Amino acid sequence: MTRAAAVVPVHHYLAAAAKRRPDAVAVIGERRLTYAELDASSNAFARALWRHHAERGDRIALWLPKSSASVIAAYGALKAGCAYVPLDPEQPGTRAAAILGDAEPTVLVTDAAHLGQLSARGLPDSLVVIVLVDAEGPALAKIPVVPLEAFTRGPAEPLADAAEPDDLAILLYTSGSTGVPKGVRITFRNLHPFVSWAIREMDLREHDVFANHAGLHFDLSTFDLFAAAAVGAAVWLVTESEARAPDALASGLARHGVTIWYSVPSILCLLLAAGGLDEAPARALRYVLFAGEVFPIKQLRELRARLPEAALYNLYGPTETNVCTYHRVDARAMARESPVPIGRPLDALEAWIVDERGEPCGDGEIGELIIRGPCVTPGYWRRTGYAAEADHQREVHPTGDLVSIEAGEYVYRGRKDRMVKLNGFRVELGEIEAALLQHEGIAEAAVITARAADVTRLVAFYAPPSAHAGLSLLQMKAHCRDRLPRYMIPHALTRLERLPRNANGKVDLVRLAELAAAPRPVSE
Repeated sequence: MTRAAAVVPVHHYLAAAAKRRPDAVAVIGERRLTYAELDASSNAFARALWRHHAERGDRIALWLPKSSASVIAAYGALKAGCAYVPLDPEQPGTRAAAILGDAEPTVLVTDAAHLGQLSARGLPDSLVVIVLVDAEGPALAKIPVVPLEAFTRGPAEPLADAAEPDDLAILLYTSGSTGVPKGVRITFRNLHPFVSWAIREMDLREHDVFANHAGLHFDLSTFDLFAAAAVGAAVWLVTESEARAPDALASGLARHGVTIWYSVPSILCLLLAAGGLDEAPARALRYVLFAGEVFPIKQLRELRARLPEAALYNLYGPTETNVCTYHRVDARAMARESPVPIGRPLDALEAWIVDERGEPCGDGEIGELIIRGPCVTPGYWRRTGYAAEADHQREVHPTGDLVSIEAGEYVYRGRKDRMVKLNGFRVELGEIEAALLQHEGIAEAAVITARAADVTRLVAFYAPPSAHAGLSLLQMKAHCRDRLPRYMIPHALTRLERLPRNANGKVDLVRLAELAAAPRPVSE
């Protein structure tokens, strides 16, 4: 583990880029912003926050479609000494209200469509102003509504900045195991290791163009926004309507000359299936990064064939650690029959594996991955939990992910919470999914357990390649019989055109459980 470098608060990257490259494009959105414009607008926004009684340490909530305005608001919040709280713009108002009630922001940046889904009842008392992006729209009783222009057209001089490494920068809400969203507290110190590592590792340059595919409420977005600003590069904001449309993504890649791509693997698989990476403009891609889920090895080989010159990186890290390990895909990885490793820790981080008793695992043994270092976030908002208070333990996070070591690199084996007991046997659902994905007729696969007549059954869902007719339950079982013990072979198989995805682009296991519980599931 190397010594950590001095922490740079991420909004300082913007100010430095504005001085160095004022006329360079910073944001490609519904309107283009140069670095000078983004810096000045976010400075004015920060000053307006102070005029509306925001104080250091307050939270500024963002609930609106991704846009240049949302980027201005995020940077403005940081420059005011506040943290921004990005909310999924596609979530229902009831969930958004629950998050607002928990985060207690001073300001909510929203638009008329989203504001109309809220009621003043239940909103936090600390919410003293709502910034309405489109000035015409409903107002909430006793809560002032102010047009965005009033926040971005004031004095553009920067505020005195006293940001400290351990100040809260972002509050990201994730799904809670109890059904209540929980906010992961992310500090400037937590953001620094990944951004600084990426600049060195990937030789990021001022003429690069980043594709910001992830929503601002997803931790992948922090790389796009802040690594781009760190080198003075442009970032294309992929809108919610474009994010799942292969034609729009392919067009944007070409139109904007994207060189740095970062998304969940399923989006890259979607682009591959639609031929979105076949055109010459895709050759401009220098780095293709993916994280958040396992990349099926067949599609990864296809990606390598389509983009032979691009460097491919498998990045790993739960929201509670940001990215903490990496693997650069090489020829040896392409020869694997199972997914590529999640790799080794970033600089200044440590990782190890423990068994169920908390003892270190030996070579080849599967255990829980533990991460230690400045990337580990200080805990959940207003909750006690995974991070101990003692200084020597505060930066340690048990990930809940099962891994083993191969040739000095960590290999993902599944989730502790997806380890189930079936007829006395321990079954890792991820291992079954990996076996299914080795079949040429399966492009996507997910396995869940379902109870029927007091019997627990393994139910597999899959989506075939576009040109494949699919396979029968008997064919699936014959395939698995050569790869898995009998007790791990799924009892049922359901074909879908595409596996359902949640807002972060991951397989929606809750929706699959609903399908499995339906009276007449669609099964082979």
